[in-house]
Amino acid sequence: MSRSSIKMATRFNLLNVALVLVTALSVGFIATYTQLTRQFEARQQHSLALAMMLAETSEYAVFTGQGKLLEHQLERLRKVPGLAYAVIVDAQGRELARMSVDAQYDSRPLPQSGKGPESFWDWWQASHRHGLLEIVRPITSGGFQNEDALFLQTPSSTVIGEVRLVMNLDDFVAVVRHAVRWGLLVVAVILLIGLAVSLTMTARIASPLKRLADAAHQLTDGRMQPVELDSGGPEVRELGRAFNLMVSWLADYRTEVQSYQSMLERQAFYDELTGLANRNLLKDHLQLALSQSHRRRSSMALLFLDLDRFKYVNDTLGHSFGDQLLQEVSDRLRHAVRAGDTVGRMGGDEFVVILDGLSRELADARRDAARLAEQIGHTLHKPFTIRGHDISTSFSIGIALCPHDGDDSEALIRYADCAMYDAKTQGRNTYRFYEPALQQRGARRLNLESGLKRARELGELMLYFQPKYDSARGRLIGAEALLRWQYKHELISPTEFIPLAEETGLILPIGEWVLETALNTLAEWRRLNLVDAEFHIGVNVSPAQFWHSQFAPRTLAILQRCLPEGQGVLELELTESCLLRPSEESQRTFNALRQAGVRFAVDDFGTGYSNLGYLKQFPLDVLKIDQSFVRDCIEDISDATIIRAIIAMARGLGLAVIAEGVETAEHAEFLKSEGCELLQGYLLAKPMPADQFAEFCRQLAFHPYLGNAAASHSADAKLPR
Repeated sequence: MSRSSIKMATRFNLLNVALVLVTALSVGFIATYTQLTRQFEARQQHSLALAMMLAETSEYAVFTGQGKLLEHQLERLRKVPGLAYAVIVDAQGRELARMSVDAQYDSRPLPQSGKGPESFWDWWQASHRHGLLEIVRPITSGGFQNEDALFLQTPSSTVIGEVRLVMNLDDFVAVVRHAVRWGLLVVAVILLIGLAVSLTMTARIASPLKRLADAAHQLTDGRMQPVELDSGGPEVRELGRAFNLMVSWLADYRTEVQSYQSMLERQAFYDELTGLANRNLLKDHLQLALSQSHRRRSSMALLFLDLDRFKYVNDTLGHSFGDQLLQEVSDRLRHAVRAGDTVGRMGGDEFVVILDGLSRELADARRDAARLAEQIGHTLHKPFTIRGHDISTSFSIGIALCPHDGDDSEALIRYADCAMYDAKTQGRNTYRFYEPALQQRGARRLNLESGLKRARELGELMLYFQPKYDSARGRLIGAEALLRWQYKHELISPTEFIPLAEETGLILPIGEWVLETALNTLAEWRRLNLVDAEFHIGVNVSPAQFWHSQFAPRTLAILQRCLPEGQGVLELELTESCLLRPSEESQRTFNALRQAGVRFAVDDFGTGYSNLGYLKQFPLDVLKIDQSFVRDCIEDISDATIIRAIIAMARGLGLAVIAEGVETAEHAEFLKSEGCELLQGYLLAKPMPADQFAEFCRQLAFHPYLGNAAASHSADAKLPR
C-alpha cells in the first residue's frame, strides 16, 4: 500500500475518533446536566416552600418584635434536612432571631438581601456560594387573621421583615461530582462503543478499499490480479466489479500490445516470407561475428547467394509460385548450415550465410567455406515439386573472408556480392571467392547503370539491322532490329546492358525508342524504294515490355504515327517466358496487336521451357530456331534431329520457321533440304547500321551467296531496286 493511501486511512480513522468523542461528550454532558438541573430545581422548590411557610407563620411575631417567639419557631426547623442556618430580620435589617445547625454558622454574616440563584447554572457560576443555597423570602403584614390587627393602622400589605434561609448543598455537590464521574464513565463507554462501531464500519469499508488500493498499486508493477470483495456494501462491491472489468480490459490490452510488439519485433528482424533473418538482423549478426573474429583471432566467411534464373520462374509461373519456391529453398538452406551459423534473406532471391569460427589460415578458411558452398549446391540439387511442377534450382555464390578480404561489414557484403556476380558470369550454379579485380567489375556495372540512364539523351543508342532471307523465293523478306550501345568509345554488348535496363525499368522507354526508330527507318527505306511492301521489321520485346498494361496502345500509336498504312510491317519477337504466364491482360495485348496486323515470332525457340501450351493460346506466326542448334547441325546428329522436330511441328501448326545463326552454305543447304527456307545469319550479313543496310540492299545482286541464289529464280522473285 502506498504512503499516500496510509495517510488517507489514518486521517479517516482520526476523523472518526474525533466525531465519536464529540458525540459521546455531548451526550454525556447533556444527560448529566439535565439530571443535575432537575435535582437542583427540586431542592430549590423545597427550600422556597420552607421559606414561604416560615414567612407566613412569623408575620405577627415580627410585627410585634417578639424575638423569643421567633427563636422558638426557628428551633423547630433545626431538624429540617439540608438547613445550614436561618435568620429573621426586620424591615431595617436588624436580626430578630437566628438558628444555626452547626456552630460554624453562628458567626457567619447574614446573607445579602436580594434574589437567589434562579437555576443550577446560576448557582454553579456563583463560585463563592458553592455548597450553600441562599433563599430570601419577604415577610408582609397582609396576612394577619386575629382581631388585634383590626386596630392597627397599617397598610394592607407591607414588608415588615425577611426570612433568610441558607441551605447546605454539600451533599448535592457530592451528587454533582458523582454525576460527573458517572457521566465521564458513560462518555468513556459511549466512546469505546462508538470507536468499536466506527472501527468496525471503517474496517468493513477501508479493508476492501485497501485491497483495491493494493491491487491498483500492483497495476503499476505490471501485476494484474482481480480482487474479491465480500464486504463493504453494495457500492464497494460494485466498485470492485468495475475494477475487475478494468483489470480484464487492461490484461486483454496488454496481451494485444505484447502481440503487436512481438509482431513488430519480428517484422523488424525477420523476413516475413521465409522466417529467416532480414537485413537488419543480418547486420547485427555480421557485426557480432566480426567482433568475435577479432577477439578469438579466427576467420569468418560471408556467403552471398543468388537463386539462378529465379526471375524466369517468377515471370513464367507467377509470384505466388515464386514465393512458395523461396520458402522451400529457405528451409533447405537452413538445414544445410551449422546450428550456430546465420542464414538471412537480403531481399528478392538473395540470401546471406554468416559462417564464423573458421581457421585463421586463409587456405583452411577457404576450404571450409567452399565445403559449405558445395553442400548448399548438393542440398538444392534435388528438384522441388510445387503445384505439380518439378523445378530444379541452383545458387550462384560469392564468398568474402574476414580478415583476409576486409574487416568492415559493408565492405564484406559488397565484396561477396561482386564474387556472386562473377559466379553468374561463369555459368551459374557455382561459387567464387572475392578477388580485388572483381571490384572493378562491380564499379563497371554501376557506371553502366548510370550511363544507360542518359544514353538516349546523348545519342549513344543505335540500331543495327540483320537481313532475313527467303531461300525459296530468293528475296529479302525483312530485317531484325538489334539494339547497340556506344558508351565512351566502347561498344557494350546487349547481353550486358539489356539485363540492366530490365532491372532499372529503363527497358520501357528504350523499347519505345527502338520501335519508333525501326519503323521510321523502314519508312525511309520504302520512300527510297529499297524494299517492297512485304518487307517487315522484327523488334525484340522483353517480358517487362509485353506485360506492361500500356504496351499495346503505345505500340499501336507509334505504328500509326510512323507507318499508318503498313499492314504486316512489324514483327514482334517474344521470348518463351513472355508467353508462359498467360493472363487476361497479356491476352488482350496480344489480340489488340494481332488485329492491327502485327506479326508475332517466338525467338530462341527450343532453349526455354518444355511447356508448349502457349502455342495453343497465342496464335503465332513464326518460330525462330536458336543458333545454338544451327551452329553444329552438320556434325551433331542431336541438333539436326531437334531442327527436324521443330520444322515438323511448325509445319503441323501452320507456322513459318526461320533459322538463326546460318553461317555457312552447308547450313543453308541442310535447312532448305529439311524444309526451312527462311534464313538469318552471317552467311547473309552481319548486323549493320541503317545506312549500311540500305547499301546492302542496293548491292544485293552482287552478294556471293544471295546474288547467285537470286539469279536462279524467276523475275517476280527479284527485289525491286
